Amino acid sequence: MFSVKGVKAKIGESPIWRDESQSLFWVDAAGQDVFELQTQSKRIVRYKVPFDITAIAICENRQWLCASKQGFFLCSPDFTNISPLIDPCADIPHLHLNDAVTAPNGNLWFGTMNTENLESPDGKLYQLNANTALEMDSGFSVANGIAFNPILKRAYCSNMFQRKVYEYQLDDSMTQIVEKSVFVEFGESRGYPDGLSVDSQGNLYICHWDSGVISYYAPSQANVGHATQLGEINLAVKHATRCTFGGEDFNTLFVTTADYELTTQESELYLSSGELFVLDAPTQGREEYRVNTDVLLHSNHVYVSLTS
Repeated sequence: MFSVKGVKAKIGESPIWRDESQSLFWVDAAGQDVFELQTQSKRIVRYKVPFDITAIAICENRQWLCASKQGFFLCSPDFTNISPLIDPCADIPHLHLNDAVTAPNGNLWFGTMNTENLESPDGKLYQLNANTALEMDSGFSVANGIAFNPILKRAYCSNMFQRKVYEYQLDDSMTQIVEKSVFVEFGESRGYPDGLSVDSQGNLYICHWDSGVISYYAPSQANVGHATQLGEINLAVKHATRCTFGGEDFNTLFVTTADYELTTQESELYLSSGELFVLDAPTQGREEYRVNTDVLLHSNHVYVSLTS
């Protein structure tokens, strides 16, 4: 295990492995930066975008679909050109987009959060379809960490500040929720469930905000809401935010972390906070799903050059 030096994010988030370039992309969800670790050259590239980015999802044509506090944007592969899409929270006071993750069918699911009061249960879980936000679930104190199990046709989402991770049984098309249950609930000493990821066997990885842990679980094939813990990874940070798989045969685990509101003592104790961690994955992962822009967007988009 090691952490990548040279880049510290206030809130590292949304790691995405791009296999064709052997690169790991992630964002600073407290700013406007996207980072790329080119693993073969060990080079780190920083991209600046003109919005407050919270998550990224890669598209089938190598473009990026970006979630931000100002809504969704479609970006070129190098983030130099952008196209504004929609802002589902534009008319809702104190709410903005948070995490955004692609489902196996190419649809994007995303969550919202209350910026004024993180514990307020007015966050929601949505699915983006043809420039329309379809509400899937509500009552979230920060809807976070969305993930999918294509084997069992299930979805997961963290209700972060209620310390719960939900498991949803979906229909065959993976577009409708059939059943919902609490998959796992944490006590105060375990921190808050943040980002989620599912490996190639359907096991769920949960990153813990406020405890620097990644725990991983096997779901029940027969019953929604039954979890068996398989293991745990401890990082030398206070906030583990999200992980993804990459590298050769997807046997590497990349973990983003946060350097956010740490005390002086915590900053001295957790020197690697905000850095990207790279470690051997306990189980084999899989590639992140890609957004099917033809199905989702159904329109022509005019790009705006960021360099003009």
